[in-house]
Amino acid sequence: MGTALYILDKLALFAAAYFAMKSSECLLSIKDGLWRRIVLISAYMLIITMVIFVGDRDNLPPTVILFMTAVMICYKESKLQRFTIGLMFCSTMLAFNGFYDNLSNPHWGTRIIIRLVFWVILYLLIKHFAPPKDYELSPVLWRLILFLTALPMGITCTLVIVPNPNYSFPYFIVVTCLVCFLICLIAFIGLMWAIIVLARQQQLEREVLMNDMNKRYYQAMEQQQFEVRRLRHDLANHLQILSSLPATERDAYLAELIENPAIDSTLHYCADSTVNAVLSAKASVMEQSSIKLECKADITRELPFDKVDVCALFANALDNAIEASRKLPEGQRWIQLKARAQKGLFAVKIANSLPKETSKAAEDTLPATTKTDKKSHGYGLRSISEIVSRYGGSMEIRTEDDQFQLFLYMPMEDADE
Repeated sequence: MGTALYILDKLALFAAAYFAMKSSECLLSIKDGLWRRIVLISAYMLIITMVIFVGDRDNLPPTVILFMTAVMICYKESKLQRFTIGLMFCSTMLAFNGFYDNLSNPHWGTRIIIRLVFWVILYLLIKHFAPPKDYELSPVLWRLILFLTALPMGITCTLVIVPNPNYSFPYFIVVTCLVCFLICLIAFIGLMWAIIVLARQQQLEREVLMNDMNKRYYQAMEQQQFEVRRLRHDLANHLQILSSLPATERDAYLAELIENPAIDSTLHYCADSTVNAVLSAKASVMEQSSIKLECKADITRELPFDKVDVCALFANALDNAIEASRKLPEGQRWIQLKARAQKGLFAVKIANSLPKETSKAAEDTLPATTKTDKKSHGYGLRSISEIVSRYGGSMEIRTEDDQFQLFLYMPMEDADE
């Protein structure tokens, strides 16, 4: 009977540590490697089982050091983000231990069960309200969260380390300490709320920036098409002028017309005018960069999406492909585009040659920009992802065989049945 209870107790401890670790995964990503997960689960088991009494100075310092070391080693994000989130969870676990251990002195197995229930509930709440997995906060905001996190952590450490362990505390002091531990627990809710609100605010600002960039891109494309239409309209006038000019002036006039960027008419790739305009403009850029383009666009009518979004999808995807292809020697540069709009589904696949050192990037990630002005660039794939998500579609990225592949699809709600 004792062995069975011991096994159940250890299973409950492991489960509590597992849910605590899964709670942190809503805000942080664990690096690859089974050993890192073993280290993390061990660190969570250590801090969950740690008994925290007011005035007991021996347990807290080594526990905090070991736990924070595991956090800094095993998670992916920036040092500031890892340290801040790690300190949040460390403070919460220590505050819960301090509140529960000083409130009563239950059986060891009961302590683990209570902690398991606490972390299961907390995990469900964090999972439900946590920001998207790719959320971002600026370093300034992470420093602000760290400053706010230091307050409950400081209160917990003060309650545990400062009092004299050989002194018998009056009842009202014990109650005051319990209230302080409870405040530290509630502070975790406030910190999570702050992260969620700030992440949503930054996401909105990023979407506004991307929409503004996409609109400017589309307006520039529209202006170019207007120049094309105007040049066609004035073609008869140009021919009349040419016929009346002397030979020397005629050559100069012809040269000026040829250099006009609007002279290149829009190629007809499909039935959507926006797609034609973007592909025509990018095909010209690829030709100048000696990039071979293989294009097949099976789109038999105008796409039922906002023209700004259609322009942004193709332009951003092709800009990224062109940028990557330019890093290769001439003769190895190629881009393949396939688009289809049939049976209520719009799908696009764009593949391009990729330098070997870049092809090692992980799948299903948004690669960082290679341009020097990182504040102004690097929004291309994020813009595509945001547009695809807004229309209820999906986007996938793969890197294999020294090539980069972008695949996306979006349902067409008003498509003909």
